[in-house]
Amino acid sequence: MRLRPYLLAPLALALSGCGHMPVSTMWALRSFDAATADPASLRAAIRIPESLEPRPGGVTLEVGWWRDGDEAHKRDAKFVLQESTAETGSLASERKPGTQIYAYRVNPTDFAAIRAMQAEVLAEKKKAAATTHGVFGIGADACRQGDLGSGPLYMTTFLKTGETTGFLTLLKDVDLRTLVPKDMSEDELLPVCGKFTNRVDSARPNQ
Repeated sequence: MRLRPYLLAPLALALSGCGHMPVSTMWALRSFDAATADPASLRAAIRIPESLEPRPGGVTLEVGWWRDGDEAHKRDAKFVLQESTAETGSLASERKPGTQIYAYRVNPTDFAAIRAMQAEVLAEKKKAAATTHGVFGIGADACRQGDLGSGPLYMTTFLKTGETTGFLTLLKDVDLRTLVPKDMSEDELLPVCGKFTNRVDSARPNQ
């Protein structure tokens, strides 16, 4: 299952789509520009129920751009993020009973490719800012450890950038069951974690 919306950008999607972003975070990110954000400073984290966990290699950063009316030629790349257990200590106050927190960073081997994609976005915006759109987003595929019950499955996402001194709460207590199609089975949305035995440690861009 793809845990959406994005942790980062498009920020407008996060703001208008869910309405869960704290005002303090909106203010802290008022000058954030995904096209110039340093991938080396980026950290992301998610808090999800203990019955769920991110799939191995399933947390990714997407970078790309497209023009109005030409979405079929969107330039897009995805990079597998590395789990960063060192970062979870700073989120200790955000822990809740029955949940787990996972933190991630960009693989250093992907810095150059991400910066190249950001440069493309900036170049295209200079040509036609009104019709060029960029994406800089993080998503996570999850699997289940056991019975999920019938209640809400709350997810909270956190973000730290070079412009912030710590993690910001980006989207708070989003019920994942409200974000997924109703015509899919639980097995399709949340496969059993035992099916995924191999960890993915390196980024795999898809262009």
